[in-house]
Amino acid sequence: MKKHLLTLCLLALTAAPLPALAVGESSSTWSGYHATEADLTAKYGDLGNNYAAAKTLLKAERYEDAIKVLKELGKDKDPRVLNYLGFSHRKLGKFDAALAYYGKAIEIEPDYAAVRQYLGEAYVQLGKTDDAKAQLAKIKDICGTGCDEYKTLEKLISANGKKG
Repeated sequence: MKKHLLTLCLLALTAAPLPALAVGESSSTWSGYHATEADLTAKYGDLGNNYAAAKTLLKAERYEDAIKVLKELGKDKDPRVLNYLGFSHRKLGKFDAALAYYGKAIEIEPDYAAVRQYLGEAYVQLGKTDDAKAQLAKIKDICGTGCDEYKTLEKLISANGKKG
């Protein structure tokens, strides 16, 4: 009987996957869902080779070209496209457009930590540290303090605070 009870307990524990947490992090700081690129592809579909080409253009800092390719996708309700449109506009110094794209992406997919990181970076560039910290807090709620988005934005905010 004890053997069967132990087996049932082990089965119950393994049947429901538990979220992975960063070392030293409690589950209360993590919502359990972190919209990754793979999650968004599953939800919104594969954007194909042109999307991959746009990402390559972004890495090459060819932001105007990336904007053209992203717009040609015709996916103005896809948070991945909106995020990279925001990123491109921010890199070109067009902050109003960047903030608008980031806002639309967050409206559609509030748990997309990458867009919140980029929005936080925009706020740092605009000198709006409190707004950047608010995005950092949202990222912490989404994926904790161990995710790359949190670490990257936290480092930028900290470095910016040392400049002033």
